[in-house]
This record gives sequence, structure tokens and C-alpha cells, in this order.
Amino acid sequence: MSLPGPAAALCAAGLFSLATAALVTAAAVPSGDSDAGPPVATRPAAHTPPHIEGPPPGHTGGFGEPTCAACHFGAPLNAPGATLEVFGIDDGYRPGQRHPVTIRFQSFDMLAAGFQGSFRFEDGDRRGAGAGEIRPLDDRVTVVPGEDGDPEYVQHTRAGSAPVDGVAEWTFEWRAPDADAPVVLHLAANSGGGDDSPLDDLVYTASLLLAPTADPARTQASR
Repeated sequence: MSLPGPAAALCAAGLFSLATAALVTAAAVPSGDSDAGPPVATRPAAHTPPHIEGPPPGHTGGFGEPTCAACHFGAPLNAPGATLEVFGIDDGYRPGQRHPVTIRFQSFDMLAAGFQGSFRFEDGDRRGAGAGEIRPLDDRVTVVPGEDGDPEYVQHTRAGSAPVDGVAEWTFEWRAPDADAPVVLHLAANSGGGDDSPLDDLVYTASLLLAPTADPARTQASR
């Protein structure tokens, strides 16, 4: 599958930096210059793990999008040995209401972690369009717009890439749309091996179909 221009450039930059970091170059000694001294080795270029600040938009695996596996390589997608769970919207959503949502990702040998998610209308005239609004609750999560400004993507930050005892959690607030229509949450998460490379990483995906439910307070008031 081919990637959009920005995503392909980011992946290429990450892989190029891996090769660059391993190089040690020596300063050339001018011919006949006896006072030039021995060659001086330069330090390897500093390397940052690819997408430690968050992935490029459009990598949730939903509506034809690629996943983190576009840039991270290891076991097959959704290989056994990990869990990717969503808490806070298990029973659907209340239109127009705010819902605290927690993503919990657990994998063996996880030394770094990341994720990206999106809420979109599941069908109808607005199929694939962003549904509701997302608000970070701490510095582990941020929100970025899609290429055309829609949909919003919620994803990890550098601070949010550090798991604790093999578990990564991200919490944010989702304000559900006012519309009475099904919404789907698509998620992709990456378990990194901690070797500052896109190799030996484990990628997982999940989707959750959310149906609108009655607000208990409104139901009580209408009686």
C-alpha cells in the first residue's frame, strides 16, 4: 500500500536516521600537511525513535487508512500476546455529552508505546466524517487535525510514549456529537522494543462501534 507524501517522507526520514546514526566519519588530512595531526572521529548523529512525538495523521486502520505497521515492522498485525482496551464508552454514548475515555495497552517486552485513534460517523451521508470533539486531559495525549482538517486524531505525545511495567494508558475527554447516529472509534497502537528503531515492533488495532443511548437525566426529567 502506498503512503501519502508526508507520511512516506516521515517514514523515510526515520529509516534514514537509523543508518546515519551508525556512521562515524573521519576528518580528511590534507596531503603533505605534517602538522594536521591524526584523523578526528566525529560523534554519531543523534537519533530519535521514529514518531516518538506522535504518528502522522491518518494511521488508525479505519476507513481504508494504513496503521502503525506502515512504518514499524516486527510480528504480523495483531499477533497474540497483547491487549488493547477502551474504557468509559462501553455502553455507547450520550449525544452532546462529555465522556472520559481511557485507552489501555498491554504487551510483552513493551519498552515504548504509542497510539492513534479517531471517532467518525459509521454510515450515512456523513460516513467517515469526524464525530464529536476530543480534548486532552494531560500531557500524555494530544489532538491533531487530519490532512483536510477533519477528522481529529487523538494520539500519544513524547511524555505519553513511556509505559509503566509493560502497560501504557492514555486518557482524554470526548464530547459526543449531538446527532443520533452510530459512531465508530478506530485505534492503532504500537509496542516498541526500545532499540530506537522501527524494527521488532508490535502493532495492534481495534474498533469499537458506539450507538447513541438515552441520557438518564433527560429520561427522568421527561417523565
